[in-house]
Amino acid sequence: MSRVSGKNKILKKGELLFKAGDSSDGMYVLRKGQIQIFLDKGGNDIVLASVAAGGMIGEMSLFDKKPRSASARAMEETEVTQISNDDFNKIISQIPKWLVSLMATLSSRLRDTNERLQDLEAKYKGNYNPLEELIRTLQILILLYYKDGIKEGKAWILEREIAVVELAKILSLDKAKIEVWLNALIKGNMLSVSKNQYKKDVLNVANRGDLERFSEFARKLRVKNPNIKALPQDYVDILEMLSKMSKTSAYDTFSVDLKQLMNESKALGFRVDSWPSIVGMFVDVDDSVAIVKGPKDVSFKVTKKTIENFLSNSKVLRAVTLSEEKSSTRAA
Repeated sequence: MSRVSGKNKILKKGELLFKAGDSSDGMYVLRKGQIQIFLDKGGNDIVLASVAAGGMIGEMSLFDKKPRSASARAMEETEVTQISNDDFNKIISQIPKWLVSLMATLSSRLRDTNERLQDLEAKYKGNYNPLEELIRTLQILILLYYKDGIKEGKAWILEREIAVVELAKILSLDKAKIEVWLNALIKGNMLSVSKNQYKKDVLNVANRGDLERFSEFARKLRVKNPNIKALPQDYVDILEMLSKMSKTSAYDTFSVDLKQLMNESKALGFRVDSWPSIVGMFVDVDDSVAIVKGPKDVSFKVTKKTIENFLSNSKVLRAVTLSEEKSSTRAA
C-alpha cells in the first residue's frame, strides 16, 4: 500500500478545527491532545464524543461528500495531521470494496443520528420528555452496536459497561439513568443479558434491525404526538383487540370501524370510553394500521402480517416509558 503524507496542525485549547456546515477539506488523525465533537444548539453545546490521541475525526464527509455534521474543538493544546481528500482516495483505492462499503454505511448512520438528534433538540428544547430521551438513547445505542458490537452466533453482543459509559458521556446523562433505560429494554425483551468469555455482562440483541425499527416507531410516535410522555394503556389495548381480530380474519388486510371495535372490546372487559380520543395517535406511525375517516365514523385498516410486531413494540415502549416515570418519582 502506498504511503501518504499529511499536513500537521497545532490547535490551542478552545480552538475550532471545523464547524458544523463547513465543507470537507479531508479527515484528521489526532497525534496528541483531545478533541470534543459537539453540536451547538442556541449557545448550548451537545457533546457527541471526545476523541483522544490515535483517533480519527471528520471521516464522514469523505464518504458522502456532505458538509460537516458536527463541530470539533480542542480541549487542550492538540496536534492533528490532515489527510486530504486526494490522499484519502488513494488509500481507499487499495482497500477491499466491501470494507469501503461498510465504512460508508457506518458514516451514513452516524450522520443520520446526528441530524435526528438536532431535529429533536430543536423541536423540544427546554421541554423534558422521557420519550424524547429514550429515542436519543436508542439511536446512540444502535450506533454502538454497529461500532463496537460483536457477532456471536445469530446475535449481536455489546459489553454493558461500554454501552453505559458511552451513552452517559454522549447524552450527558447519569449512568444510573442509562441503567434504567437498559433494564427496561431488557424487561421488554428488546435486549437480553449474558456473560462473555471474560465474565463481563454483555447486552444481546437478536437482530439490530429490530432495535432500529423500534427506535423509528418511537420517533414517529413522538413527532406525530409531541405532547406524549408515555404510551397510554388504551393504545396497547386497541392493538390487542386488532391483533385478536386478525387471527380470525381470512384476509391479509381487513377493516373494522371504531364503533364495532369498541362494542366487541367492551364485551371482553376492556375500558373503551377514551378510545375515540386517541385514534389520531395511530396516524402515520406504523404501516400495520391505517386510519380511514368516513362520513360518520373512522375505521382501522389492519395488515395481518405486521400487526403483531406493532403490538409488541407498543408493549415495550409503554413498559420502558413507565419504568422511567416510576424511577423519576422515586428519585423525587
